[in-house]
Amino acid sequence: KICYNYIENSRSDILKIGIDIDNTLTEVQEKLNEAAYTYAVSLGKNLEGYDKLMQDEKNDGTEYAKRFQFNYEELKYFLKDIQENITNNAIPRKNAKEVIDKLKNDGHQIYIITARDSEFHNNPYVYSKNWLDKNKIYYDKLIVNAREKSAVCKRENIDLYIDDQLENCLNILNAGIQTIMITDKKYDYDNITMLKNWDDIYNFISELEK
Repeated sequence: KICYNYIENSRSDILKIGIDIDNTLTEVQEKLNEAAYTYAVSLGKNLEGYDKLMQDEKNDGTEYAKRFQFNYEELKYFLKDIQENITNNAIPRKNAKEVIDKLKNDGHQIYIITARDSEFHNNPYVYSKNWLDKNKIYYDKLIVNAREKSAVCKRENIDLYIDDQLENCLNILNAGIQTIMITDKKYDYDNITMLKNWDDIYNFISELEK
């Protein structure tokens, strides 16, 4: 299911901008890791050597299952109940809403593209839409079930994609799409633009228009 709010525009400098939700519009990874650890301990898992810096790079729960030794049902409970509670109550990153509003006012189209999917969530579309609407995040189109984000970006003719995960950024870059990774870490990939916050993202996109 997809939601459209399109305003047609023939300007050649208009970008279709794809944006991830979790840890891109929000910052929830630390809370998710802490919650996964607490849940795993309650199940009696041996977490010696636990890595607090993990991310779900495959967009499918694989890393949570591996790091916290969850079986499928435990993973499903964590993602559907525990993760949903945390992400439903997450607040947007500083100035994320304001920057998206400015990008919209500049004429760009905003595509929210998330890997939240029907395998682990009852209704990932409503789950995502409710959070976006509650926080007044503008979007022209909302796409869920996007585990293969590079394929979705190609299909939707995305010009620029913003995500927090390195693997997503590399895959999308390899599909020929310009990519911004929102991060305060340093990675040795010259072709990925790495920016720390949404103000930096807006300034970068504004320079592209010149």
